[in-house]
Parts: sequence; structure tokens; C-alpha cells
Amino acid sequence: MSDKTMAFNRRSFVKGGIAAASGLALGALAGCGNAPVKSQAEPAAGGSSVALPDSITMADVENSAVELEPITDFAAEETYDIVVVGAGCAGVPAVVTALEEGATVCCLQKESIVSANGAGASCVAHKYSDPAAVARWTSLWAEENLWRFNRELFKYWEERSDETLSWILQKGLAVGVEPNVCLTGESVYLDGLGTVAVCKAIQPGNQVLMEALAAQAEKDGAVFHYSTPAVQLVQDESGAVTGVVGKASDGSYIKVNANKGVILAAGDYMNNESLLNRYNGDVIDWQPDLINHTGDGHILGALAGGRIAPGPHPRQIHSLFSDDRMFLATPILSLDPEGNRFMNEEVVMTDWNTVMKYRYSADMKKHLYRFLDSAVEEKFPGVATVEDVEALVQGTIEGGGERGSGLGVGLATYKGDTLEELLYNMGIDDPQPFLDGIARYNELCASGADTDFGKNPAYMKAVDTPPFYGIINNPETLSANNGGLLVDGHYQVIDAEGNPIPGLFSAGVNGGDVCGGINWHMPAGSSNGHCFNAGRYTVIYALTGGLTPSKPAKFEDVEDMFRDPNGKFMWDKPELISHDIPRW
Repeated sequence: MSDKTMAFNRRSFVKGGIAAASGLALGALAGCGNAPVKSQAEPAAGGSSVALPDSITMADVENSAVELEPITDFAAEETYDIVVVGAGCAGVPAVVTALEEGATVCCLQKESIVSANGAGASCVAHKYSDPAAVARWTSLWAEENLWRFNRELFKYWEERSDETLSWILQKGLAVGVEPNVCLTGESVYLDGLGTVAVCKAIQPGNQVLMEALAAQAEKDGAVFHYSTPAVQLVQDESGAVTGVVGKASDGSYIKVNANKGVILAAGDYMNNESLLNRYNGDVIDWQPDLINHTGDGHILGALAGGRIAPGPHPRQIHSLFSDDRMFLATPILSLDPEGNRFMNEEVVMTDWNTVMKYRYSADMKKHLYRFLDSAVEEKFPGVATVEDVEALVQGTIEGGGERGSGLGVGLATYKGDTLEELLYNMGIDDPQPFLDGIARYNELCASGADTDFGKNPAYMKAVDTPPFYGIINNPETLSANNGGLLVDGHYQVIDAEGNPIPGLFSAGVNGGDVCGGINWHMPAGSSNGHCFNAGRYTVIYALTGGLTPSKPAKFEDVEDMFRDPNGKFMWDKPELISHDIPRW
């Protein structure tokens, strides 16, 4: 069997400070997306006879690290059972699982270090959950996404999530990484059906956790090639993926063969302007939160015969860089940087960006200035106490938060005995528009009707009881695009006819379309949770053809981490547990 390659001549392209845009892996060039597969090669740039798949353009390739020109000269060749592309929240669990299953494994990582995002991950604790409630809970999340929702992939995470989270927690503890907090507040009781017990663990940072796990994996025998982007996939004459070509920092190439499977876990495409414009164009004014996420895995998979999920792809533009999370879904007064109220504050944090798009200009800071007062407990019962808000202010002070710093963990909440003092402390140099905005809002509250934006009268609570508090939220960066290669129920990449491509899997945000809404409307912690889960179980399936770990983790071994100081979970508190899915 010979490796499939096709010639392509093109210039090197440097984009966004990413100088490694020198190539793309390919095998069989089947079509992607909804359009028919091209049956004949069409001329491309440089006079090549190669026809790109319908969902891939030359601009996509030029903005990536992928190479089209065939590579035949290798400085080294290695062979493993599993080859992983990308060392992040899906790739590192894939590597660790491969070792645990007794396999040899290699990871090609574009960066010089592990690159992971976020901090939290969640699961459904089936031991304490009612199946009927879980089924209804799943349907409610589908409805939240206007039914653009891949139930099969959601269930893939949900059904295995407690094993995966228990496993990742124990692996982390074994390498000295302890979660900052473990919570059950996302749990719900659905009337007539029962409990959905949701557990969420927040780490010091997934970067910290993944770095520690990768370092231990290297000690245990895994091979990591850092600063070595995957630039081509290797396919045999049948189209099966048999390996990956990586490009080292010195420009040489390494061929890494995979006996059992290649796992694409290379993240999203937020730094590939061409892909971003086509699949999620209305976020182009938001700054990307990461670098070097150029859709390499998407392009590699498409060139091997896979298909990118049809757009639009749900995005995550979140404001999670402050400690005020209890207020992210609380409808308190919100003003833009010019002091204007511009929305019904019942809009929750995950959707702020959608409304801001119609109000904020491209050069306007994507900040929200939000206000409450010392009567917060009676105005928004069950959300927070004055002591909670004071703790946020104290965090600003202890964190060195000077006037208006407003960015960073614990540096976003301010206090003033008067509104003028509060606005000064928030860094607002021209307070009058904000004073006018607050006064107008208070008038509406007194009238009992929001004739400006139609907010539920129950939430129209005046800002009138000193001292006053202000929060600067900053949903200004794009942290993820959640649309990957189309996969089957085992995260194996599928071709234009829906058939799995032998040897090729895709996990994390590189794989699947678990959520298809405009924004990421999913259970809190499921983003990282489904990355951990897919990375782990794609490897198990590639190695065994099944979904049973050889050393399964048990929720019972970690469940005490989720109890409160009184030994209770949220589902033990009927007076506090929510009766609907918690939108955030």
C-alpha cells in the first residue's frame, strides 16, 4: 500500500503572528459540508490539479499550519498504537487513557507547551439521579438550543460523565493538583420526575491540570513532540488513516505511524480568519482568547474525506474573569460604556454578546457596567448576601485593583457610599450619562413597568439603597467555536456518505456538533467535561472497539469532595434546589 499524496504548489503564508503556516496534511480529498463532493479536480492556486473539499478554501489552508505539497523526506519515523494531535483538554486525557489501557502513544503539539482552556468540568452523578429526570433535563437543553442539538453526542458525555470526572479528579490528585472547589449547585429537581444530580469541579486552571498530567504521562512512557504541528495525515490506498506527519521547529519532518488510530484534538479555529468568517462571521469584532488555533485538525480531517459540521457554529464569549458568578444570570441594571441601558437584563451571560452586537461598535470596549445596592438580599432573594458582595469588593482591594482596573479575577467589583463615588471608583471619568441612566431606570422601577425594554416587573428593582455596588463584566474575548468535524456516535470521523473513516477520530471542539445553537447553551462545566470525556473514550474505542475502561473510576471515590460543610449535596436541600435548568 502506498501513501496517498497529491502535489500542490503554493506560497508560505504568515498570519496573525503564526509563522508556521507552511502546510497541510492530506489523503483522499473527499468533499465536506452540504454541497456535493467534487468528482473532478479543478484548477487551484499555483496551477495545481488538486481540488479542495467544498468546505475548505485556499485561504483556510494559508491561515493554518497544514501543508498540501506531498512530503516524502523524513528526518525520523516512529510507530505507536495511538497518535494524538493536540495536547489540550481532549488530547491529554487521550494520552493518559492510552497509557492506562496498556498502549503506546505519541502526541504532536503545535505549541511548545500544553495548551488548555477553562477551569471547570461537570458530570451527572447517576447514583443520585432519576433516569426520567435526566431524559427530561436533556430535552430541556435541546430546547434551549432551539433543537440544534446532537442528542447522541450529548448522551455520550452524559452517560459517561461521572466516570470521566471521577477519573480526571483522581488523576489530578495523584499529581498534586487539587480542585479549588467542588459544587452541586447546578443540580435540579424536575417536578414529577425527580433529581438530576450535577457535580462540578473547578480546578486552579485546566492549564495547570493538563500540564501536570502530561508531565506524568511522559514519565510513564508517552512521547510528546512539542513545537511540532501536524501538517499532513497519512492514508493508505483504501483511505484509512495510518499516521500523521509533523513538522519540527527546525523545519524537518517526522512521520508518526498509528497502529490503532489517530485522534484529532487540535482545538478550534478562532485564529483562522477565513474559517471564522465563513462559519461564525458575526463574532469577528471579538478578540480571540487564544493563539495558534487555526483549525488545523478541521482541515486535516476534511482533506482526509471528513466533513466540517454545517454552520453557524456556537461560540463561547463569556465573562468569567471575575468572582461575581452568582450575578451572571441575575437581571440587575446593566449599562454600556457610554452609560446607556440597551437591553432587557433577563438576557443571561452566555447571550450578552448577541445583544451587544447590535449596540457596540467595533472599536468599543466590550464591557458591561452593572449596578446593585445594599438591599440585594430582599430585591434578589437567594442570589447573594451583602456579605457576599462585600467579599467581592475586598477581593478587588486585596488583588491590587486600583480605580477602574476591572479586569482579572477578583478585580471587578466596586463600592461607593454615593453613586458618584461608586462611578469614580469604577474608573468612569464622565459620570453624568451613567447617573442619567440609573435615574431613568429607577423611574421605570417606580412606575412598575419597563416601557423601554420590557423586563419582567418582578425584576425591576431600583438602585436606591446606599452603599452602592458596581460590577464591570468583560465579555470581550472569544474563548471557543464549538463546531468540529462530523463524527459518528464513537467520535469517529465520517465521510460524505456518513461512513466512518478507518483510523480517524476527532475529539473535543475539533470533533462533532454536540451543540448547534448560536451560543453555547449547555450545562455549566459540560464544555470541558465533554472534551475530557471524548478524549478518554475515543481512545478506549480505538483500542478495544468498545466503551469499557480497563480501570474504570468510581464516583463513590470522589463524592465526598462535593458535600458541603454539613455533609449535604444540593439535592438534599429541597428548599434551595432549582426546579428548572440553570441558564447562565
